[in-house]
Amino acid sequence: MRVILEGCMPQPLGSYLKALATLRLVAEQVDPEAKGCWEGGCFHLDSTLDVDDLLRFLLDEYRPTPLIAPWNGGSGFYPKDRKVGIDAIMSSTSSRFEAFREAVHFAREMPEVAAGKCESAKEDANRRSAILQSCRNGLPDACVDWLDAAISLDSEGNRAFAPILGTGGNEGRLDYTNNFMEWIAGLLLSPGKRAHSEQLLRNSLFGEAATGLEAAAVGQYDPGKAGGFNQGQGVTSDSGSNPWNFVLTLEGAVAWAGGVHRKQGVAYASYLCSPFTVRATAVGYGSSAEKDAVLSRAEIWVPIWSRPASYRELRALLREGRANVGKRPAETGLEFAEAASSLGVDRGIRGFVRYNLLKRRGDSYVALPAGEFDTTYRSSADLVRQMVPIVEDWHRSLRGASQYDGLRRQFDDAVFEALLHGHAWGLVSVARVFGRISRWGLTTGRRIHSDSKLPMSWVTSVHEVAEAQIGASIASMWGIREHLDRSNREFAWQGQDFCTNFASLIERRLLRPQDGKNLFGAGYRSSLASVSKFLLGSLDLEAIEDLMFAFLFVEWERASAPDEETGELPPIYALLRFPFLFRRAPDGDVVGPDLAMLTALRAEDIESAAEIALRKLRVHGYPIIDVAYGQGEIDPRLLTASLAIPAPYGGWERGLVMWKSENVGV
Repeated sequence: MRVILEGCMPQPLGSYLKALATLRLVAEQVDPEAKGCWEGGCFHLDSTLDVDDLLRFLLDEYRPTPLIAPWNGGSGFYPKDRKVGIDAIMSSTSSRFEAFREAVHFAREMPEVAAGKCESAKEDANRRSAILQSCRNGLPDACVDWLDAAISLDSEGNRAFAPILGTGGNEGRLDYTNNFMEWIAGLLLSPGKRAHSEQLLRNSLFGEAATGLEAAAVGQYDPGKAGGFNQGQGVTSDSGSNPWNFVLTLEGAVAWAGGVHRKQGVAYASYLCSPFTVRATAVGYGSSAEKDAVLSRAEIWVPIWSRPASYRELRALLREGRANVGKRPAETGLEFAEAASSLGVDRGIRGFVRYNLLKRRGDSYVALPAGEFDTTYRSSADLVRQMVPIVEDWHRSLRGASQYDGLRRQFDDAVFEALLHGHAWGLVSVARVFGRISRWGLTTGRRIHSDSKLPMSWVTSVHEVAEAQIGASIASMWGIREHLDRSNREFAWQGQDFCTNFASLIERRLLRPQDGKNLFGAGYRSSLASVSKFLLGSLDLEAIEDLMFAFLFVEWERASAPDEETGELPPIYALLRFPFLFRRAPDGDVVGPDLAMLTALRAEDIESAAEIALRKLRVHGYPIIDVAYGQGEIDPRLLTASLAIPAPYGGWERGLVMWKSENVGV
């Protein structure tokens, strides 16, 4: 029998946990073969129960998990605590609460509980540890999963908390367990209120309309309900909360975290003692801020699966509870995204919903939904993985500088978006920020070094972007880095814009002895169509500069961008570009560019530059045709820069008649 739980959706976190709770409770107390999956944006439950059976089970037969936390103040075990729920449970005679009554009675008999809080913080911490140890030794088996979910203790008395349950079952002054007992008592132990409880349960599980919602703290699990008016989308009222949501959320949290401490041990950092939980990375959501990396409690990535799975299977998945990057577990949100997009996760998972446990509303935390992440393989993940180690190598020498810290945050954000979406523009964004870090480090004289190199596939993966072609071709010039590194005597990149800087670089190269060598030889050549776009001024020069600095770290193999239509390349480009090819002329000499030609161009005198090139080529035996090379609307700064962009030189004769000769060709 399939029951569609339209009230149990992947977002917010509390709604997701309700689905886990329903599967867990049905499997443990009614039908061990029950299965569940996610379809159409909500949870589907396959079991022997139909809708009416499920409602009857939860209202009349469900045995609540004994959630107690006598180590916490406000848990109902101390004189000043609110005791409405715990007293109602202890005075009940229902067999459904037998394990609960046994657990409460055991806790009340502990001398450490009876003694109350110690004045010394250290002594009180020891008291809490003693309570926890006694709970582990003496509480009934029904409490085991709750204890494993809430808190763990090592041999030295150090406690570790699963972030999904705050700090041992409480969030500041909000004690989850005491509230759980109060809501359970109100829903299941209040004579004459069964019909109202059923209405609330239908609302919680199936999204049906209900009245009589109650004012209650919802904790971190539903940010839209926390804080009163106008906390969700649009203008909202303080409409109250459904007690069943709180009850099932905590039952689901037990399903999430139960048994993980025992499986992994407390040698793991506390955030790793919870399934699919990592250190927070403040990227990928609109309100992200640099301080979130420090103020965030953790990130939780909850799995979404489409094949019906039993609770045994889910429990095994959650006990494993990690994603791998290579051979090691992911430890940050960014690494988890990398693992998810490269299939480094348990099979059968269709995707993840990412939650960041952020400090908002003062010192309170909220589980902020930070996007859904499909586990479909993306080749972009492989490329990003090759770039990240280089930035990590630079991090040692660049960290602490305010400008670098801002760039690093941009890089992490771009990496996350590229892993999330997997398109070429995402990779371009990553490469651009990588290039900005490279430019800032090199042009300020900082020593940035890495033994890692980017493969040629980084360039070919983005070759459809004209700016990437241009940037890559310039970066592949032999020895260009010496002109881009302030610590080098040949440094030339210190102007205000790309064209000015590139013209200075060209001049610095032309001052070298030519000796028949190609001073502008490169390992990669841009297409002529991209050069045409560059000349027309239709490309983003800042992007070209970013990508040029990024691709300085490519391990070059000789290649060219895919063939495209040449585009509109004016005769003046062909005339001035030809000397930059360093070809052997009819008279046997190697012809190279003239510094006087560059000087004329930098003075924006295109006609003089054309005359210098014409004379030079004719002197060496080229029969150049007289045409108006210097006419036309051409930006001399773009023309100057375009001449040194490595590009193919076959086929220029198509539409670019420079000379007529059967024996001389380009």
